[in-house]
Amino acid sequence: MPYKKHRIEVYEKFNGRCAYCGEHFQITGMHIDHIISQLNFNNFVSNKIHIPKFLEHLTVNDLHHIDNLFPACRVCNGWKSTYHLELFRHELEDQVKRLNLRSSNYRIAKKYGFITENKIKVVFHFENPIAY
Repeated sequence: MPYKKHRIEVYEKFNGRCAYCGEHFQITGMHIDHIISQLNFNNFVSNKIHIPKFLEHLTVNDLHHIDNLFPACRVCNGWKSTYHLELFRHELEDQVKRLNLRSSNYRIAKKYGFITENKIKVVFHFENPIAY
């Protein structure tokens, strides 16, 4: 795991906000996410697959490099798990489809107008130039 000294640096990357959803949190509530997950790091970096452009400079020795660490809220960190960024984005965009298939509560709420569906592309907080 990253060194304790990294916590403040990671927290300040997005001014105390989750790199994914933008939610504000206190440093004590922050999770540190490995953008390229610990589980997949050696495989992805060695084979140059699923690496965001901004991390192409990493080597197999850079698992805990500050550039590979993002502040994340508990929910986003849990959902992202070991997914690479594009798979995480796809999983999020697929939620409405899953709710329609599997949740009668969701379907009835939609039927009575409590829910309006919007087809939007997921743009992570860190992808917004204002986030920096």
